[in-house]
Amino acid sequence: MTGKDRKAMPDREFGWLHRDVFRLFKRAWETRLRASGTGITVPQSRVFAELRQQDGVTQTELADLVMMEKAPLGRLLDRMEELRLIERRPDPADRRVRRVYLTDAIDGFHDELWDAAFGMFDDALKGFTAEEYETLVAMLRRIKENLEAVERNTPHEERTGRAEA
Repeated sequence: MTGKDRKAMPDREFGWLHRDVFRLFKRAWETRLRASGTGITVPQSRVFAELRQQDGVTQTELADLVMMEKAPLGRLLDRMEELRLIERRPDPADRRVRRVYLTDAIDGFHDELWDAAFGMFDDALKGFTAEEYETLVAMLRRIKENLEAVERNTPHEERTGRAEA
């Protein structure tokens, strides 16, 4: 059957299920984050997560990673910098570029954030065996690799709808 011939069944379609899981994860994370007592917001937690993976990315790279437009991210980073949670430094090779770094302030609530995240993961994965979990992770990695390959082979203009600056 071709895509045109298929009848959409949202509760059985990968894309719809993914969207629903993402939406529910987001709501569960908001609830867990509020309960953590850290005062950290969901957008701030996304910045922390990305910088934990790759500290010192540019603001432009970070905007892409956290799926935010540059202007709102800039305001978020301003607030985080005021709270001394992050710092922005000029790139040594190009002073026009600013890189974003975590400060040691994250150490004050790192454990609470991880406890909230692992609690949410435990809730989401309740009833899964270790083997099922490993299979799920392997499948998600494969989907990620497939989509990254498509992205690498798609010109920037097609992905964003605009020419590179």
